[in-house]
Amino acid sequence: MYYTLGNHIDLLPYAPYFFLASIIVFLLAGWLFGRYRLRSSSTVIVRDSLATAIFGLTALVLGFSFSGANEHFDNRIQLLRKQAASVRQVYESTKYLNPMDRAATQAALIRLVDIRMAAFQNIKKMDDLSDNLDKLSDQLAKTNEAVTLAINRSPATTKLLADQILKPQLSNLVSDIGDGILNAKRHPPAIIDHYLLLLLSVAALLTGYAMAAKKEEDWFLTALYMCVMGFTLYVIFSLEYPNLFFPTEQFNQDFIRFKDSLH
Repeated sequence: MYYTLGNHIDLLPYAPYFFLASIIVFLLAGWLFGRYRLRSSSTVIVRDSLATAIFGLTALVLGFSFSGANEHFDNRIQLLRKQAASVRQVYESTKYLNPMDRAATQAALIRLVDIRMAAFQNIKKMDDLSDNLDKLSDQLAKTNEAVTLAINRSPATTKLLADQILKPQLSNLVSDIGDGILNAKRHPPAIIDHYLLLLLSVAALLTGYAMAAKKEEDWFLTALYMCVMGFTLYVIFSLEYPNLFFPTEQFNQDFIRFKDSLH
């Protein structure tokens, strides 16, 4: 769905509600159709084996989506922490540079952090995200160049430390930020979201139909199911697209702590 709504990323936070609305509509449609069948036919048979197979397949895809979203979220959080730690290490190791280069490279690092923190803010379409990532990539290249040149100009007394400590740390920083840029648009194929929506709608249709056909209407349990399903979908989308669902400060707290430590 991320790619389907590529020009309307700002609509993604409403996706769980769209899924839930679809479930409700199909549930009511199935219930109305079941009531119609009862009025038009003396015998209405519900094949439990077929319904169970569809419900089982729906649960499988739902569980797969939840597991994948949780894995992606954990990877993003781990990568963010690695990026913040790498920036801190390079910043602290600029003490091996001469004073003029130290001030310049520290400013470049702070600029890099600012651009990284703003990469997912106020984006409404894929082009906005691409532009922000391009800015981040450009600043990363500038920072890498500035620190590398500064290492070559470091004082003789700290030259060895700059080569053996700062240079590997800079390499880790470039790698971690680069991985973040590559993974920024990593999401499941849109067909999986479409398939999940289809299965949830079909399952809701069968549920409503079976309720009416078997005259087992329990609207309290139905409402409870809707609430749980809606919250489950919200959790899945929140984990898959955390930058759109969570407050920016919460997602960038490691970078914020780093900047606060400079004061």
